[in-house]
Amino acid sequence: MGIFDAKKDKVASLKVLLEQLWEYQEAEANLMVEIATLQYEMGDTDDAIAFLEKAVGIYHELGFTEEEATILDLIGDVYISTENVQKALDTYQKSFKLCSSLDIPLAEEVLNKIKECEIELEATKPKNVNKTATVEGGSDSIPKSEVSTGSQAPGDESIDYVKIGKRLDDIIGLLDESAVYSTYQEFENPMAHMRDAIQMASSIGDLKGEAALLLIMGDITLKEEKTKKSLEFFQKSLKSFQKIDDKKGESISYLMMGTAYFLLGETDEGSNYLRISMDIIKHLNDPAIEKAALALLNSIYD
Repeated sequence: MGIFDAKKDKVASLKVLLEQLWEYQEAEANLMVEIATLQYEMGDTDDAIAFLEKAVGIYHELGFTEEEATILDLIGDVYISTENVQKALDTYQKSFKLCSSLDIPLAEEVLNKIKECEIELEATKPKNVNKTATVEGGSDSIPKSEVSTGSQAPGDESIDYVKIGKRLDDIIGLLDESAVYSTYQEFENPMAHMRDAIQMASSIGDLKGEAALLLIMGDITLKEEKTKKSLEFFQKSLKSFQKIDDKKGESISYLMMGTAYFLLGETDEGSNYLRISMDIIKHLNDPAIEKAALALLNSIYD
């Protein structure tokens, strides 16, 4: 009986691990949608669509058909906003196919959008003829299409440290203290000078300066591809910013930590910290940091 009991325990453990994996993947997809929303609000529709397509890929892998259909519908809306009616139509078709298989209310809404696209395309391209398939339950016709399987998940390909480093420099440069402390990077041995500066900042209780220095040290270390060491600096920086309730500093520290985890191949952990950062940034009402953060995320997920 002991053998069977051990096997049951392993099966139970495997189930728990799989559930945790699904939760991480779902959280990553949700992060993609949040990033896409910010991209769209800033007018970067191409990047918004790219992130939404990544979310579609994750939902498809998870078997979350309703979420996949919803995001495909959203992609179609983005294409409409750019007046790319054909792309919108293609995407709505994919969404409708999934909605029909689930028999959810969204199906009727998407079908109406398909009809509107077809009418507009017919008016502008009267000679354009598409192969059609009858929609189940009615006489309307829509072009045949296949369901997208999404794009590669982040972390599948190597990430350019130089490009990432440039993005990190831009973000750290948004801190008021960076103008003073960034000059240390010009010294032959910047880390030694920064350690001295941190001791000075600590002795006078300058937590904000100390936190900024830790971010810069982490940035330098990351460029040297000492990623685990850089993560230590970013974590210390976060604690310092939290002590003084500096939300901007916290958001930047979380961005740095998320980036480090991605470079280490720990994409689930990375997604978690990036999501926390973006949640904070959304409430800062600071277009500069939003733009810099999105540029960094584009580099990570590119």
